[in-house]
Amino acid sequence: MTQIQKPVTMTVQLSTPDFQRIIKIVSNLPGFGTTVYERRRFVEGAFGGEAKANTILVQLNLDGLPMNVAVELVNFLCKFGQVAYGKEALGVFLNYIQLYTGEEDTSFIQDVFQRYPLDTPASPNNLIDRWRGTDNLADIKEKIIGEDTLRHINILEMALDAARAVVLIDGNKKGTGFMISPNLLMTNNHVIASQEEAQKAEYIFNYQLDKNGKETPITIVNALAKGDFYTNAKLDFTVLTLKNVPDFGNHLKLKNQRTQKDKRVAIIQHPGGHLKKISIQNNLVAYADNQDVQYTTTTLPGSSGSPVFDDDFQVIAIHHSGGMLLEPNTTTKYLRNGGTSMMAVLKDLQTNASDIYAQLQG
Repeated sequence: MTQIQKPVTMTVQLSTPDFQRIIKIVSNLPGFGTTVYERRRFVEGAFGGEAKANTILVQLNLDGLPMNVAVELVNFLCKFGQVAYGKEALGVFLNYIQLYTGEEDTSFIQDVFQRYPLDTPASPNNLIDRWRGTDNLADIKEKIIGEDTLRHINILEMALDAARAVVLIDGNKKGTGFMISPNLLMTNNHVIASQEEAQKAEYIFNYQLDKNGKETPITIVNALAKGDFYTNAKLDFTVLTLKNVPDFGNHLKLKNQRTQKDKRVAIIQHPGGHLKKISIQNNLVAYADNQDVQYTTTTLPGSSGSPVFDDDFQVIAIHHSGGMLLEPNTTTKYLRNGGTSMMAVLKDLQTNASDIYAQLQG
């Protein structure tokens, strides 16, 4: 009788220089300088869907200074072994964090995969230029694997234009907001829940890098004391008025149309309350109705309140959460991000905040 081989529990012995370098990378990740809850969500994102994900989360201590937490985490993963057959826990985690590392750190991580038995392959960014093309049409078609990711170049211009209207919110909670009129900003209710919270927060424009990798000059503004304000906790959105708004180009257009499953989406956000970033690759709608939209994309705490864009960079939803989300009308949870459809937002504004709704019709 054939014996089925069970997964082998392995451990990884890192050299001291490699261990120290990984610790430094991990301690600087978005989300590791903040709360235990946010660190837990980050680790959940790395291991979501793996057989032993819950075991890892139960045993980990994520409380403490970022450097101490990084030491605890990497030590634990080195000793944990495989989370599933052929998948070392450390390898799964290092593969995931490349989404948040710069070119130098990413190159180092890929070298680590070559020097240690981590099993999970690193992202093949450095292998892209090995394909030199062919004149054979049959061969060319084989290079489009899965989704065709070729896009018209103007999407970059549309993304940059849209990004100017996306704002970092620094208040009781860090979050993201976006301009929906010359002076109206939208974010989540759980980021700004009241006029008092709106008054205490700061709204930071242009907290991002320029083409040379340098931080751009920022502009910080506040909410208008007696400006328009409306919030809806159930739909998790808030609209408020800013004063002394800088020139940010055009406000974002809210799309009053139901999106469809498998449509592409992009999110411009301030993950972890840090510099502005865009998630634009391999992001698809997994579920959509007139109120809820769920999608596969990359976000972190601080991304709450971000605009979810369609291919034309019109806003189809406002992002509010991520993790193991229950798909509406089912009993099944999936590792996804979720937002409120602009259809539901606009309908609510039209009914309950007609003055604000009227300002969006220009």
